[in-house]
Amino acid sequence: MSKKEKRKANPLKVQKVLEQKTEKNNPLIFGGVLLAMTSIGLLIFVLSDKVFHLS
Repeated sequence: MSKKEKRKANPLKVQKVLEQKTEKNNPLIFGGVLLAMTSIGLLIFVLSDKVFHLS
């Protein structure tokens, strides 16, 4: 019986740990997406300036 009780308790602990990790990673994911969008925008701006000679 003790093995079954341990097995029942483990998924709850794993779920709590996973929820805590995802909460901590949200700002990191947001920062990464913002950095990627900024770098893509800058790349498009530089390439369009070189191709179309904007001035």
